Amino acid sequence: MREKDLTNREILIMKCAWGSEKELSVMEMQERLREEFGWDAKHSTLRTFLVDMEGKGFITLERRGRHSYIKVLSGEDEYKKTETAKMLDFWFDGSSQRMMSALTKEVTEDSVDHLMGVLDELGDD
Repeated sequence: MREKDLTNREILIMKCAWGSEKELSVMEMQERLREEFGWDAKHSTLRTFLVDMEGKGFITLERRGRHSYIKVLSGEDEYKKTETAKMLDFWFDGSSQRMMSALTKEVTEDSVDHLMGVLDELGDD
């Protein structure tokens, strides 16, 4: 587990990075943040976030010519698993049954079918 958590703004940055098929320059990241989340981050502000995230071990910044590129070090699935485990421990005292009960209070029929499929797949392993 990482020493420090991501802030809400850092999570937006990671969502853009994870959703990209290539490493993004800082300028490209600014554009994506504006388009996807309506965050018009100044270059200096974004750089500050990126340096902090690099210190936390989520990314590295690589200088190539006149531009810096963001290289992701932590995968989205890994991050989701870690955050889900923390949520499970904190909010549901480690009980996956309590968490599932809270998540399924207002479930549609399609959701139930999907969940049954997921459970079936888990049983096949």
